[in-house]
Amino acid sequence: MFFYSKPEKTFYNHHGDSINPDFAKWIVDFISSFSDFFWIIVFTIGFIIILFLVTLILFLSRKN
Repeated sequence: MFFYSKPEKTFYNHHGDSINPDFAKWIVDFISSFSDFFWIIVFTIGFIIILFLVTLILFLSRKN
């Protein structure tokens, strides 16, 4: 008769510490409480800011 231990799933963040599952669930619930329209606006504004900064860097770094 063989006894197999069931491996326990443990997720680690990039520092190697174990992730608190209650905190992770709270974060997911908090983020999902916002509407889709809100997230579309946030990512659109972020994309526009990044696009503006890249153009500004390219404009300022050109040789005269």
